[in-house]
Amino acid sequence: LKALRVRRLYLYPRFQDAVRRELEQSPPSVTELHQALSPLQTEIQQCIAAAVQACLRELKQSTHKLEWNTIDGDLNIENCVTTHFDRAIRRQLEHEWHQLTPHTKQLVQDLRTLRTLFQALIRYDCISFWRLLSNIQTMNAGTRHPSLWLLTPAADRMFRKAKERVYRMEHSLKGNGSGGGQLVTVLEENPKWKLVRQVLHEIRQDYDNNNEMTDGPTTALVMVQDDRTLQSLKSYLTGGKKETLALTWLRFLEHKNDRSRSILGQEGLASLSEERRLLYEEEGRTRQILFGDKKKSNTKSNNKNSTTQQKRKAPKLNQVPAYLKKRRRVANEMGRGDLTHQRDDLEREAILDEAVEEVEQDFHQMNSSSSPDDAATARQRTRLGDRLKLARQHDQEADEAMFRVSNPTELRVLIRSYDSVECDYTLLLQDLQPRYIVFYDVDVSFIRSVEMFAALRSTKTIPDIKSYFLIFDASAEEKTFMKALEKEQQAFERLVQHKMTMPPPLLHDTTTTQEIQQAVAQGSASSTYLDGTLPLAFDSSTTATTRKGQGKAVDKRRRDIAVDVREFRAALPSILHQGGMRLAPVTLTVGDFVLSNVHCVERKSISDLYGSFGSGRLNDQAQAMCKFYKEAPCLLIEFDPSKSFCLQNPNELGVDIRQDAICSKMVILIINNPLLRILWSKTPHETLKIFADLKKNHKEVDVAKAVAMGRNESLEALLQGPNVGSSSGDSDDDEEDEVNEAARDMLLRLPGVTLEAARRIMEQVDTLADLADLSREEMRRIAGPVAGQKLFTFFRQQHNSSE
Repeated sequence: LKALRVRRLYLYPRFQDAVRRELEQSPPSVTELHQALSPLQTEIQQCIAAAVQACLRELKQSTHKLEWNTIDGDLNIENCVTTHFDRAIRRQLEHEWHQLTPHTKQLVQDLRTLRTLFQALIRYDCISFWRLLSNIQTMNAGTRHPSLWLLTPAADRMFRKAKERVYRMEHSLKGNGSGGGQLVTVLEENPKWKLVRQVLHEIRQDYDNNNEMTDGPTTALVMVQDDRTLQSLKSYLTGGKKETLALTWLRFLEHKNDRSRSILGQEGLASLSEERRLLYEEEGRTRQILFGDKKKSNTKSNNKNSTTQQKRKAPKLNQVPAYLKKRRRVANEMGRGDLTHQRDDLEREAILDEAVEEVEQDFHQMNSSSSPDDAATARQRTRLGDRLKLARQHDQEADEAMFRVSNPTELRVLIRSYDSVECDYTLLLQDLQPRYIVFYDVDVSFIRSVEMFAALRSTKTIPDIKSYFLIFDASAEEKTFMKALEKEQQAFERLVQHKMTMPPPLLHDTTTTQEIQQAVAQGSASSTYLDGTLPLAFDSSTTATTRKGQGKAVDKRRRDIAVDVREFRAALPSILHQGGMRLAPVTLTVGDFVLSNVHCVERKSISDLYGSFGSGRLNDQAQAMCKFYKEAPCLLIEFDPSKSFCLQNPNELGVDIRQDAICSKMVILIINNPLLRILWSKTPHETLKIFADLKKNHKEVDVAKAVAMGRNESLEALLQGPNVGSSSGDSDDDEEDEVNEAARDMLLRLPGVTLEAARRIMEQVDTLADLADLSREEMRRIAGPVAGQKLFTFFRQQHNSSE
């Protein structure tokens, strides 16, 4: 609000008197239906809460960086299930996140996983929830730091109760005393599914009783949270409980028995455990219940082929032909769609088409067989013609009715998810115009949209909206909904309080305007717009120095810095520019910042430092800086302002060097590069001060020299091959081994010479003159067959003199 210079702020909270009176003129009818959890769901929810408490106890013991005074009051089941509980802990640990142990980080992740289980217990069916738990257990078995809550007694009880919702194992004793296992499928139904069916049945009865009030179709809108819930609820309402859960159960068995099939192919059924064997057998039974036994039907059809061929020769009395059966089936399928005609009308039209076709066949037979002088035949032909004309007229009217716009009065049920709605909720309500709204999953923002939509409707001609809230009693869903209402009220209260204490913004900022105008007048602005009144960029330090020196711009500070262009993605170059430094964006081979001819800085953030140590890139960069800037090669470690100024937890520091410790890696880096200096910076603003201090008493950086530094070395490394830098010798030997850069560049430009060929030529030939005197065979042996032939032809090519 301060940046936008807002002087008047208007707030219209829902609890304001004027807003409340407006919304209460035509409020929607609200019916709250509280559904109790099943006994197994209640026990699972208690197990999840116990696992959360165990994770919090472990988190208290593993770290002392949390301010538990602000969280202890919220350590209850009501706030553990909200979406901000684990985020609040993560927010407090974010400053010390890079210092935490993997055990502590896994505990924070476990809190997020347990919060997800709270929501999945309510929204998923019993099979999907059991599969989710199995996947969590499988993934943790292969990790280096598994979740500790899986080892608690509450987790063991949770897995056992979740399995009992799907199936259970029963052991019975036979007559000989041996025991046999039996798998009993339970497939517990989601309690809210049955409640939805009852609500829709009540809506149907209300619609049948008050159908005269509406002219067009009546819409019942069911709102769910996500597409997964939408598909499961749609499958339940259309196919029923048995079909929906049986299909999900079959998919689970197919996925579960993949490993069993691989074992069966090698060792047989006896190698499977009792539970795996029963699950494998259950897959076949479930498939047979859903789709039937196709093999038996196929064998029966093959046995009856001979008898059916004999029956086809003698058709039965009043037998309907095959093409007429097909036409009736097509009419039945069309009746299932969203056409304007009803199913009975389409069936009658199909029968009428059959009659018309029979009349046309009789008419054509009469024209071909009868004589024109027969009076009885002529009268019959006339009657058939009249019937045919009426039938064609009826067909024409039916075709016109197919394309006529109509508004049928019917009750339609639409299921939508909050995630799939891309537009505003109010626009969705205006488009669908629902009369009944069923909140399968409650969303506060959609509730407010329904209130606004109901207030905008005309209550005289349109009936009131009836809404149904379906909420699990004493569950995570109820706690989350009540918490959302509380947060909504607190947000408005904070806005009202902020409005009371908000200072009015200044209309003009004269200081900034004077500095800009002075920069434009003195020419320190690089370019301007709006007829030269405003600059695109100006040097603030030059402007300030000029104002102090009464027009004489004298700045003795050294402010030139060569910056690698890849560093402009960070915030440091912008801060350096604001601090008065003149930046030269170039492509540097060695270092990220060159402050002077002796200072080269390689900047590393905390995350980049860990990544560079892991890949080994930092050691190569340090060696390059120590080679070209022997006086002051610097490694800048820049911390995040929002995190603590500490590289490693002091409690984890030890005497021995460990490969996984960051401080041990720093020690090894200093041992290998003794000339390297380490710069520690808390924030980018502290880095600006460090750079300014380093530049004192040193000449300005030579940008061209900084750019050229290391480039020739990289090309020389390519030409010398993998043994570069491996030989050691005196300084005299180094001077003798210096490469003539001009001759090397000329060699690379010769036809057919690649880097590999140039490396071999430089190893065996001293000068270009010696290369030109070589024979064809020697050139082909040294440079290769193709490159040697091209070189020999190039050196022996005749140049015709111009006449």
